[in-house]
Amino acid sequence: MLSLEPFATAVKNENAARNLAIFSQLLNTFQTYYHYKVITYHNREKLRLDLFNSFLRLLYDGGINEYEDPDYPIPEGYVQVMTIHQAKGLEFPVVVVVSLDVQLQSPKQIDKILGPFYRRQSFEPENRITIFDRMRLFYVAFSRAQKLLVLTAHKQPKEYFASIWQGLPQWPYVQKELLVKQRFKMHERKPAKRTYSFSGDLRVYETCPRQYQFFRKYNFIPSRSGGIFFGLLVHQTIEEIHRIVLDGGLDTLNESRIRELFERTYRFLSIRESRSIGASEKDIAFNQVMNYFRQNQEEMRRVIQTEVDVSLEEDDYILTGKVDLLMGNDGKLEILDFKTSERSNDPILLAAYEDQLCMYAHILEQRYGMRPERLLLYWTAESSKHNALMEIPYRPEKVSDAAKRFDEVVKKIQKCDFRVLRIPDRKVCNECDMRHYCIKQGLINIDMA
Repeated sequence: MLSLEPFATAVKNENAARNLAIFSQLLNTFQTYYHYKVITYHNREKLRLDLFNSFLRLLYDGGINEYEDPDYPIPEGYVQVMTIHQAKGLEFPVVVVVSLDVQLQSPKQIDKILGPFYRRQSFEPENRITIFDRMRLFYVAFSRAQKLLVLTAHKQPKEYFASIWQGLPQWPYVQKELLVKQRFKMHERKPAKRTYSFSGDLRVYETCPRQYQFFRKYNFIPSRSGGIFFGLLVHQTIEEIHRIVLDGGLDTLNESRIRELFERTYRFLSIRESRSIGASEKDIAFNQVMNYFRQNQEEMRRVIQTEVDVSLEEDDYILTGKVDLLMGNDGKLEILDFKTSERSNDPILLAAYEDQLCMYAHILEQRYGMRPERLLLYWTAESSKHNALMEIPYRPEKVSDAAKRFDEVVKKIQKCDFRVLRIPDRKVCNECDMRHYCIKQGLINIDMA
């Protein structure tokens, strides 16, 4: 859809792209809860009615907001429209309070019913509760302004505003030269430090900046996430095995018990991710888990921790990651990271993994006061342990270079530099929802996708 007009042009505007991303999330929710896993000739008419007459209509009637950046909720260059309650605690150089002629609902009846259960009636007479509520509400509204407060009404304001309204200069009979001389300065709002993940952010950006832009920054929902689901299924089942081992239950594990763990993880992920994988892929995932378990029972006795959180704080951001497995004995540490694919010989990919593991090793060395002996990658799609296990030497001198490279990537993300300077691997483009958009933009050709 994004490769066609008007959407191809719309996504070049960040606000429009954000709203289209929200729309993609809504479609994903619709497919999940209205049970349209597969769209066919037989259900397409019902789908149309459910989507437009039920789902979207309810959203429209209930009201749905546009995207709001949590780091910059008040972006420069825009007029903020908000309720009085939303404006609590905020200040603006200019505030316009509208609709002073509108009749507000009175909570008097609610207060009458709930009065016996709280102490309000003891200090506010029932016949004055409504006016007190209005005074509190509009005190908040009027006190948001720092320099200029503008009050408006489509017709005569309510009588309780009369003393204020009648004493104010009316437009257009105001001192316009005084307004012209006003100087308004925006408050500098420094957001909290952003957190970036080694694998979820840096690795995705290095694979393809455009994928990062649409799927991480804008949060478009990918239609094909089977590979992600497969990886999570294998990772999390192996993690469950390691947790049982840490609790002293290695001898209780067998194929039947692992199948139970696997199926429970599969059900959980199916609910959380709102999608799943086919039966053949599911069998492959289980075989990878069992293959790892059969060939590594002795090594599991050396497990120290699983899913170890690591972080590195810089001046304006924080890098976070997880070490899949920490093993060791006799005061020695080993770091192991799982890859749910076949062993790779891609030098660029392996260099990226080495940088990541070296950084993890550096952080853990600082934390535990001991240097990791070995950094290991385990490729779960390999049938033999000899091919699955890959050792990477820990070279502390690489840490500074890795930190510099990670910093450069983060700076590009922060500057919203999503130019694709190196075409990703053909397989990456083949499996990407954005390939049609990239073809339309002339970034890749049809043969690649």
